[in-house]
Amino acid sequence: MDFERPVEAVIPGAIGRLLAALARVDTELPISTLASVAGVGRTRASGLVSQLHQLGLVDRRDIGRITMVSLARDSAAGDLIDRLAHLRTVVIDQLRDLAAKIKPAPLVLAVYGSFARGEAGAECDIDVLAVRAPDGDSEQWAASLTTFATRARRLTGNPVQILDYDLRELRRKAGSRATLGKDFWDALRRDCIVLAGASVDSILAGDHVASR
Repeated sequence: MDFERPVEAVIPGAIGRLLAALARVDTELPISTLASVAGVGRTRASGLVSQLHQLGLVDRRDIGRITMVSLARDSAAGDLIDRLAHLRTVVIDQLRDLAAKIKPAPLVLAVYGSFARGEAGAECDIDVLAVRAPDGDSEQWAASLTTFATRARRLTGNPVQILDYDLRELRRKAGSRATLGKDFWDALRRDCIVLAGASVDSILAGDHVASR
């Protein structure tokens, strides 16, 4: 899935661009502004907005000679467009539900990289850091991670890549004394979104429960 432009990915062309532009704002837009933001000609945008209004996707009202337009979020179809536009947030919530089923419970399970930054296109992987407690059951952990990756792949439509460490390995590679790959670990710690467990910083500092 293209998480950077999900509406345009599902609804290609001018209609998708108009709906995506409306979904990004919570206020009305003059149709001329909407056309400019969406990269659609003013005349064409006006005709398409009329069609979308008839379908109940768009609200419009005229103020003198100016037509104001907004996404009809209180309609079923408009709500679906809004949810599609914010698909990354919806997916993060569902990934958290999947992460809660991992056994033994991870010290950290976090997404990082382009998906975490909101820059993941259709060809991007979903990058995940998984950290196991040193005394966690390794076979159960491996099976749980495999299940998580399979379900996350199905959920997102994107390949899932898991960076799997136990706590000792993570501290050796990403701790304050580590120098190899420092830029990578700094970026990961800055951008990651925690799905389960604690933050990377807190477990590197020793603020964690040893086993669960």
